[in-house]
Amino acid sequence: MTKLAVLDFETTGLDPAYDEVLQASVIDENGTVLMNEFFAPQRVTQWPDAEKVNGISPADVLGLPPFESAAARLREILESADAVIAYNDSFERSFLDAYGIPSKSLSWGEDPMLTFAAALGGPKRTLSFAAKFFDFSFSAHDALEDVRATLYLYQRMQGGLVHNLMRSAAPAWGETPNGPASYKVPEPGDLLRIQKCLGLAPASAAEPRRLWYKGIYTKQPVECECVGFSDRGGAGDWLVVALEAHGVTYLVCDDHLRDMQSASFGAPASGPADAANGEAQPAPAAKKPAARRSTAKPARSGAADNSRFRSFAQKSAALKNIQTNENADPENPLFGRSIVFTGDLSLSREEAAAAAAQFGALIKSAVSGKTDYLVVGAQDPGLVAADGRSGKEAKAAALNEAGKAHIAILHEEEFLALLQRAKGV
Repeated sequence: MTKLAVLDFETTGLDPAYDEVLQASVIDENGTVLMNEFFAPQRVTQWPDAEKVNGISPADVLGLPPFESAAARLREILESADAVIAYNDSFERSFLDAYGIPSKSLSWGEDPMLTFAAALGGPKRTLSFAAKFFDFSFSAHDALEDVRATLYLYQRMQGGLVHNLMRSAAPAWGETPNGPASYKVPEPGDLLRIQKCLGLAPASAAEPRRLWYKGIYTKQPVECECVGFSDRGGAGDWLVVALEAHGVTYLVCDDHLRDMQSASFGAPASGPADAANGEAQPAPAAKKPAARRSTAKPARSGAADNSRFRSFAQKSAALKNIQTNENADPENPLFGRSIVFTGDLSLSREEAAAAAAQFGALIKSAVSGKTDYLVVGAQDPGLVAADGRSGKEAKAAALNEAGKAHIAILHEEEFLALLQRAKGV
């Protein structure tokens, strides 16, 4: 019997009622491969969207047996494990159930996706994001690569992510206002990770954040460097953060330190952002600008009174207020995808964009090489070229032809079908 069975599927799509398994991989707690096989689907003949993600083409699996031929063997492997682990295990569970392997009969360990999200106190993140957090390199969306990354993350997060990161931390001493005090200094990479887990640095930060301290020992907020941590919670409920400024160390509970970073507590209001961390720094004193000739271009003649251009401006402004749902299921076909709209749909552009954003899509107003989908509606003949294409559609086609982008151009019915697929995840 194995302690762990780490499972991952690559499939023709996200709907277990229709889609089929193309690759199944399982490893144990030591990384030993228990299964890594490819399969030919029996019903689905083409899977272009999934192929873009997992790189498995119909030709790659031509002539191979279907997944059903290995289902009994996979079930035996999973049932013999003390715990089955999968990143976003609801996806694997749904396909196991579809193939007659009752997922509820298996002993499931904690989903690393949920553990990671809880540790950062934020939305669910992709496997690639979590692996990058730990500097783990792998080729995402190959099932064998994915289970290896999942096992690594699972092992790194056992026993509480923050405290697990501190296990190998080196002891250090600092001169505090009350005399010497000890704390632990994690590895540089782990120092940043702990800050992120405690909400003291954004998930995108590249370096540990400089923090603000204001207490009984300072008259004004002082900028400090985070140098380490000390466990004071006993059961791991909280940490003491060691801050250093001008040779003095300040020890502050992490919860209290988060409060100190707000302007209401005395920290400077938002100023110029640090390029590496996106953190606000004190704003420099304003300088009186030198007098100069205006270089502003004259407004386009008649634009302010032209209803077409006014309507365009209103649509663009409305899109800027739409917020992406970062808590959406990252396995749905819209999560993290950049979407641009052009033309008029049966629903308003704002409604269409909001529907996509609810599934984690990134709503953009202009086509670029990073665009994933361009949704094309009915065009105003007065605003398009002679071929009936808008500027956005023409640019998308040009980028695709030049090999600088892979933009899927969708008409309304295709976009609505994509929304339905996202709902079914």
